[in-house]
Amino acid sequence: MITAQAARFIAEHDGGAGSLLVCYLGAPDEIAHRHGVSTLYEESIIASDRRIGRLLAAIEGRRGEDWTVIAVTDHGHVDAGGHGGESPQERTAWIAACGPDISPAPDDDAPDDTDGTDGQHHWPQQADVAAHAMATLRAPAEAWSYMTGRPFTW
Repeated sequence: MITAQAARFIAEHDGGAGSLLVCYLGAPDEIAHRHGVSTLYEESIIASDRRIGRLLAAIEGRRGEDWTVIAVTDHGHVDAGGHGGESPQERTAWIAACGPDISPAPDDDAPDDTDGTDGQHHWPQQADVAAHAMATLRAPAEAWSYMTGRPFTW
């Protein structure tokens, strides 16, 4: 239902002034908390992938517009489930993004350090998501420059 409403918004809204859509597809997270990394968890990921596909198809239907899409997790999971924790699996989160101001990542692997830099590149971090969204919406730098994060750049 949420995906259908979001796809309808994408297809029907007047984008002349720009817009922002935030769509939370929380089933994989909620299922992993309750049931751990299981067949049910894998099925929820597959279902969410289909939902994301429907949203991307709605975006592709809006010819001549530039869209930025950012998919992000807030944390990973251990196989047993639960919530919270300091293990590498629980502290690992990922970002997938595409759009007019986002270049493909360099071919080399992302650094293992915590600041997201390897001396040449600034790899996007969770803290960068809000700053990038604000910059994409052309908010003045004063509105986001105080944040820890920065717009995505390589």
